[in-house]
Amino acid sequence: PPAVTPATPAAPPSPPAPRYDAPPSVVLRYASFVNGVQNPDGRITWQQDGQHYRLAVETRVLWFRFAFQSTGDISDGGLNPTRYEEARRSKVEVARFDRTAGTVVFETRGGQVPMPSAFQDRFSVFLQLVGWARGDPQRYATPGVTETFNVSDTREVEVMQVQYVGEQDIDIGIDRVRTKHFVRLPRHPNDKRKVEIWLAPSLNWMPARLRQTEPDGTQIDLVYRSSETH
Repeated sequence: PPAVTPATPAAPPSPPAPRYDAPPSVVLRYASFVNGVQNPDGRITWQQDGQHYRLAVETRVLWFRFAFQSTGDISDGGLNPTRYEEARRSKVEVARFDRTAGTVVFETRGGQVPMPSAFQDRFSVFLQLVGWARGDPQRYATPGVTETFNVSDTREVEVMQVQYVGEQDIDIGIDRVRTKHFVRLPRHPNDKRKVEIWLAPSLNWMPARLRQTEPDGTQIDLVYRSSETH
């Protein structure tokens, strides 16, 4: 008798992509702390017209200015960055993202690599998370939910996993707000740098707090203080 070929099990359906709901344009001011010592305020500027966006993050650590800017397009699936810039002290570096050609071009460093899927830059990734949370809050109802992105800075593309770890109340000076706490998971076994973000539904899901812990233990903390629409 002819051999019977076992039926190939059907692959599980992919989970539906979340709906992206871009937050309204806003300028957010943050108290800035380095190891608990207050520094000049930080600022996040978010502008969008439904088709394009600009995200600018500026902070000062001691007497050094750090500024980051992401610009690009908005689609149903979320943010499609086209340019990312880092300004540290007096040095500016740029990466450009060409979706038509499918390339990530490191303009300052030189060279390019293919653009992977689930692609964001170092700061658009957090506004991608904001839009997903706004579009589908139930997506982050249970701790442990993990999002995987391919993230570019001005020098390389690496995998970034961001995990929802639970709700937490954050003191923002004149009030306490309930937030959803997310952490970037370690990128490799010896990754000592930790990045955390607390998104507040009462602030249109924008960050109530951001904290980066450096490998040497230095903590840079931004805590929401005020906002203005424009």
